[in-house]
Amino acid sequence: MSQTTNRIRLATLAVAATAALAATACTGGGDRKDKAGGSNEPLVLRLANTNGQLDFTPAVVDFVDRVEELSDGELRIEAVDEWGDFASDAEQQVVQDVAGGVVDLGWVGTRVFDTVDVNSFQALTAPMLIDSYALESAVIESGITEEMMQGLDDLGVAALGVLPDGLRRPIGVTGPIVGPADWRGLTFGTLRSNGQAEAIRALGATPAQVHREGREAGLERGSIQGFETSIWSHRHDPELAVLAPYVTSNVTLWPQMDVLLANPARLEALTGEQRRWLEQAAHYAARSAALADTDAQVLNQSCASGVRFAEASDADLAALEAAFAPVYAKLRQQPETKALIERIQTLKQSTAAEPEPALPPDCTGKVPEQAAGGPGRAPERLNGTYRYMLTQEDADKAGDPEKGLPQVNTITLKDGQLEGGCFGTQGGTYTVDDDRITFDSTEYDPNVTVSFSVDEEGNLHLTPIRPIDPGIAFTCFYKPWTKID
Repeated sequence: MSQTTNRIRLATLAVAATAALAATACTGGGDRKDKAGGSNEPLVLRLANTNGQLDFTPAVVDFVDRVEELSDGELRIEAVDEWGDFASDAEQQVVQDVAGGVVDLGWVGTRVFDTVDVNSFQALTAPMLIDSYALESAVIESGITEEMMQGLDDLGVAALGVLPDGLRRPIGVTGPIVGPADWRGLTFGTLRSNGQAEAIRALGATPAQVHREGREAGLERGSIQGFETSIWSHRHDPELAVLAPYVTSNVTLWPQMDVLLANPARLEALTGEQRRWLEQAAHYAARSAALADTDAQVLNQSCASGVRFAEASDADLAALEAAFAPVYAKLRQQPETKALIERIQTLKQSTAAEPEPALPPDCTGKVPEQAAGGPGRAPERLNGTYRYMLTQEDADKAGDPEKGLPQVNTITLKDGQLEGGCFGTQGGTYTVDDDRITFDSTEYDPNVTVSFSVDEEGNLHLTPIRPIDPGIAFTCFYKPWTKID
């Protein structure tokens, strides 16, 4: 999603939130219905989400859904996506904006707090400590994360809970990142975190602290050669199967664990019942058992898209643990962090880890050439049917003389062959070279070339490369192609 679209969305949500708050101020009173703006008007709280969509954080989605369910629709959470515009400090912005009352709620990874002078969560990103979903859940159930949340008091935010999220694995561009030798000399992408950066340096790599767009730009330029994410998140970003297709399936660097934050004054303005709905929803979301299966569910899909998996040997794992020894020595210099690490280690001894995901057959080794992309190839990730609609308003805005509108275009791409849309009834072919597609229509001349990007939903955003006929530029590429199949 573009920054322009995001600004429009933010403005729209801000108007809605202002109206809700105005209704609250006008009605006054102490009961729930007054503060909600009347029995037929739900109270809407805005939640800052640094991702392009909330679906990338299933436990946060669970929290949002449960709030509406528990309140019978009287209290709703509305996500404001792309908070921070994918800047490297986007999560820090969420903390600041929740504290400042710019937004009611927000979520961030626990990793970010050591960059704002809160060290109570550092044990959660101690490398290779929490290495299973079962242990991640046990840490939450034990009450450890509730103790950690007390460290947030000085930031001016209230914590509703810590939620489980994906186990983060090393992802490679040109090959799997398995043992320490594979790390040396890499520039490795990670979200902003002092602890994670220290661990990356301990392996002889250079941390690049980037959010989504910065990470993918670095992967495309070749300035980033690896990064960390979960198997599930890797699958749900269609660009990554091509940009970085190598996943080390049995090395867990650390879990992502997410903190739900609230503005204290906004919480205080709610009724006791409304606060209980938020607290109960956070409690339920923190204990959802569904997360453990997410990685296993997408393995076959990842493999089909060209992703290839590797497993570290016992020797590799031992070498990684040895390389992280200086990181642990530094963490243990803080008595509270040392004690928390020891408590998690004790839990680890008594918590049976779930089995490692069973890799599909023929899903190791080198990436297939078709999936790898490159000159003259048609990457499988582009296969699908796309649709977009042109309106008279679009034509007027673009200065195009077209009058036979509205017009719906449907285009199918399949392994280098194209059908439908603006390319004529006889179809044609297409080839891909890095970030450019050249379309060759059987019916029309000449060929046209565009640069392209693929968003989280698989939609194509196409920018014509000059020279190109203005009519073709408008008819074929003025609107993003929305993937419908």
